[in-house]
Amino acid sequence: PLPPRQLEILTLLALEPDGFTPARLRTALYGDRTVTASTFKAEISHLRRALHGGIATRRYALTVPVSCDAREVLQALEHGDVDTALRLYRGPLLPRSEAPGIEEWRTHLEVAVREAVLAGSSPEHALSYGERAPYDAEVHQHALRLLDPHDTRRALAAGRLATALRY
Repeated sequence: PLPPRQLEILTLLALEPDGFTPARLRTALYGDRTVTASTFKAEISHLRRALHGGIATRRYALTVPVSCDAREVLQALEHGDVDTALRLYRGPLLPRSEAPGIEEWRTHLEVAVREAVLAGSSPEHALSYGERAPYDAEVHQHALRLLDPHDTRRALAAGRLATALRY
C-alpha cells in the first residue's frame, strides 16, 4: 500500500484526469500549510516511481490507467445507475485525510450519492445508504415513505430514524 500522502495525490489525479498545475496540486494537498518545494517534488517523485513513471511531468496527470472507486461511483451516478453507485460506495473518501482537495472531493461524493438516493423511488437504495448514514434522519424518513406499510423492513428504518433523531 501507498503512504497516505501518495494515496492522496493518486486519488486527486484519478479524480481529475485533466491533471493539475504544480501550484494547484500543491494547494489541493497542503492548503495554506508551508511545505517546501523539495518536499512536494519528492512526494510526486515517489509516486511516479511507484507507478513506473505513470505521471506526466509539466502538468501532473496520470499517464497510466488507475482504478479509483470514487471515480467509478461518480461515473455510475452520471449514467443514472444508482445500484452500481451504492454497491461501489464504501463511505467517505479517505476519511482521515485533511488535504483540502480530498476534503472537497469527499463532500462532492457524499452529496452526490445522498442526493441520488433522496431523488429516487427505491426503498432498497434508501435502506442501503441509510446503513452507512446512521444519523441522517432525512434518508430514514425517505425509506419509510417508500416502504410498503406491511414491509417488515419498516422496523429497521423506524429504528434508524429514532436513533438519528436523538442526535
